[in-house]
Amino acid sequence: MSTDANPVIQIQALYPKIYLACHSEHSKSRSSTRSLSNRDMTILAHLYDTQLTYNKQLAAHLKVAPSTLSEALNNLVALKMLVVSVDEEDERKSRYRLSALGEKALQDSSVLNTQKLQQLLDKLSATEQQQVVEGLRLLADASHQ
Repeated sequence: MSTDANPVIQIQALYPKIYLACHSEHSKSRSSTRSLSNRDMTILAHLYDTQLTYNKQLAAHLKVAPSTLSEALNNLVALKMLVVSVDEEDERKSRYRLSALGEKALQDSSVLNTQKLQQLLDKLSATEQQQVVEGLRLLADASHQ
């Protein structure tokens, strides 16, 4: 693959290789303490490492009604996957972040198997691993712009 090739086709060619090497088989439906719906997994993923910690911000980004998201957030709080706190600057707002259980649920529900992904990362140096993470973060952050 040429390094000056179109980045779109490079990503389209590379991602399936990673996906196939690390794919997890699972089927999830309504959230419970053992499983996540696709919607709830999306919410956890967006709350993992993001500035979208408020209901209205996240609802706008996900293109759903705040009331719809509020129901899902309340369910995830009840399942102890999210921790909710009052915003220090505006007590009318609630902030959401993943709990340790939420992080584990996100990892367990990922389409990328933890052990298989770790095996791939173990083939790279610490610097290369950080480059992989930074590249994916840049691409993910572009989705918020």
